[in-house]
Amino acid sequence: MRYRTDYSATLLSSATETLELGCWRLHYQAYATRADDPRAPVLLLGGAFQSFRSFTGEVGELLAEHPVILLDLPSQGCNLQLAPELGLEELADLIAAFAAELQLPPLMPIGLSYGSALAALFAVRHPQRCARLLLAGITAFGRPGARRLLEEGLALLAEGQTAAFAQGALTGLLNPLRLNETGVSPVFRKALLRQMQRLSPTEVERYRQNSLRLLGFQGFAQHPACPTLVLAGEYDHFTQPWEHASFAAACADADCVLIHDADHLAQFERRSACASLYSPFLRGEPLPLVSPGSTRLARSQLLQLEKRHEARRPPLNRRARLTHAEAGEWAVEVAELGFFGGLLQGDLPAAPPLRGWQLQLPGLPALPLLPLRLSTNGLALVFSHTDAQASAALAELVTPPALPAVACA
Repeated sequence: MRYRTDYSATLLSSATETLELGCWRLHYQAYATRADDPRAPVLLLGGAFQSFRSFTGEVGELLAEHPVILLDLPSQGCNLQLAPELGLEELADLIAAFAAELQLPPLMPIGLSYGSALAALFAVRHPQRCARLLLAGITAFGRPGARRLLEEGLALLAEGQTAAFAQGALTGLLNPLRLNETGVSPVFRKALLRQMQRLSPTEVERYRQNSLRLLGFQGFAQHPACPTLVLAGEYDHFTQPWEHASFAAACADADCVLIHDADHLAQFERRSACASLYSPFLRGEPLPLVSPGSTRLARSQLLQLEKRHEARRPPLNRRARLTHAEAGEWAVEVAELGFFGGLLQGDLPAAPPLRGWQLQLPGLPALPLLPLRLSTNGLALVFSHTDAQASAALAELVTPPALPAVACA
């Protein structure tokens, strides 16, 4: 590997190097302080809506101590090659083939969101090529609600309902109930929403293929054996903290750190808190129990985190109606209600259709929902949040009013 030594942030938007491995094209950029740097390189693998430009801050900080490689596999980032026949495992194998072709020493991948699954599988399937592993936004997609929402997003895109898709996806990535804590600006939210509303046909197909890979993934039969650091945004509803902790618990040598006041995009919302952990971990130094903006979980805590990510309580008026354009209408009682989901009780259909449901609560717009499971307790559901007005009304209903300042004294 010959590294570029002239790094500047503007280069991340420039043309990439291309490596052909059989019929597959891999796009990359590689930087270091010397062209023949023999040290273990950091490999950056981004999420579904990320490009090399997303890592401007990380590259500049990491280059002080490590070579840095940014890699786009087929259907990722700037790599427009479609690869419907490749699963997550085969893409992880392409990372190993990339390292072998360029004669790289063992890598230190940093995998974010979708990239976290690829990085983790690479570490499992090619342990000799992975020195250390850093993950954030674990996307194993074993949680039924997360899978249903991903499936609904694909169905909406197939129907051409890009506005509804974008609204639902945005609500998953950026927790609307915690915007004050995470500090996500309205400008950033609008920009991300516009990006998802304006996906080109090729970008829609790339998203579809990547989502189907996640849905088709059967889970980790093995977990990484190398030193591993898992970062979880404490308000991440898309990939929840307990899922990160459970993954870390299954690894041979892993730490899990909660990033305070962050959700799924913790690396960008709390860059300094995350960056302060990168360097000691990549150097092999012990992590502090507490550092600014984060808390490392003790090993004994990893399987003890609360799995209910929000409080769910019955509304003051529990009577509601569950409606479906074709299946009909049912009177229900709302036993539990939160922003992301709830539980309905009543004389409900034994096999409800998978899509097309709405919950009619007094004084609120109709709330689109997806049924999860019907049991003796009732019908568990998740809200798809494809209607911005309905989501805002629900958020106001379930968010407790702030206490007056005098009451807090």
